[in-house]
Amino acid sequence: MSADPPQSSLSPESGRAPTEPVQADSRRDAARAALLVVFITASMQVGSVLAVKVIGSVGIVEALWLRTAIAAALLAAVRPGRLRLPGRGERWPVAALTLALLVMNRSFYGAITQGPVGIVVAIEFLGPLAVAVIGTRRPIDLLWVGLAGAGVLVLAGPAASVSALGLVLSLSAATMWAAYLLLAKRAVAVVQPLTLTTLMLGGSALVLTPVLLVGGVQITGHGPAILLGALVAVLSSAFPYFLEMVAIALVRASTYGVLLSIEPAVAALAGWLVLSQRLTLLEVAAMVVVMIAAAGASWTSGPGAEALEAPIV
Repeated sequence: MSADPPQSSLSPESGRAPTEPVQADSRRDAARAALLVVFITASMQVGSVLAVKVIGSVGIVEALWLRTAIAAALLAAVRPGRLRLPGRGERWPVAALTLALLVMNRSFYGAITQGPVGIVVAIEFLGPLAVAVIGTRRPIDLLWVGLAGAGVLVLAGPAASVSALGLVLSLSAATMWAAYLLLAKRAVAVVQPLTLTTLMLGGSALVLTPVLLVGGVQITGHGPAILLGALVAVLSSAFPYFLEMVAIALVRASTYGVLLSIEPAVAALAGWLVLSQRLTLLEVAAMVVVMIAAAGASWTSGPGAEALEAPIV
């Protein structure tokens, strides 16, 4: 297929590139993305702390299945006529993204049963930070890595509120979050955000179903937990994942990473309000250090993050 011939970027009146409209559009996109991230973060973290209650009633796999299956059903009902499988050449990015999402959420759900939600989310932020500094040798990027490492060492120290298993699961979630960010940029370029979100959530529920059946269905007789699981599905999956795909399409990956760095603080606040999870001043300080490192690494992103900055169509 031949490409259209390139057109001049100069305006006929002035002979200058029309940068002002482009800059205005970029500012509007950044403002919209910032607003979306506020909604995404608040929704996601309230859903996360409520998920702790669901897990306590029915178990991790059951809680995750409720979240993904209900969220997929809700999104599919929004515009059922638009739900189609992608073409053969476009399926592997969706499948890979689905797997990354499933492992990330499974690790995260396991981790939040082993420590405060705010600490788990802070450790999980090593994933986006790693994406931002892939391949870098600049001192400023190495500084962000060092700051994040110091913060995580404090959060995982002998006096920390998270267990050793919680630390391992948090690091697993961080690894899969990095993979998720890399894969999402590719997948959303070939599949519409709503369709992509529905497919990856439905795919996660489909993979979990045999595991649920083999382990014995534990959700029967737990009406309140099922209702709470439905609320978690809306708050943690159906609503924020769709908005996340839209936000990722609006701005560069580095900009999105900076905006998202408020998430550990919101998670800690939600954990305190809903679950009465208290953190020490040292843990709060360590979380702030990790947040600064995540925001800084995204802002001064190296080659790894630049690879994510191709425009989305």
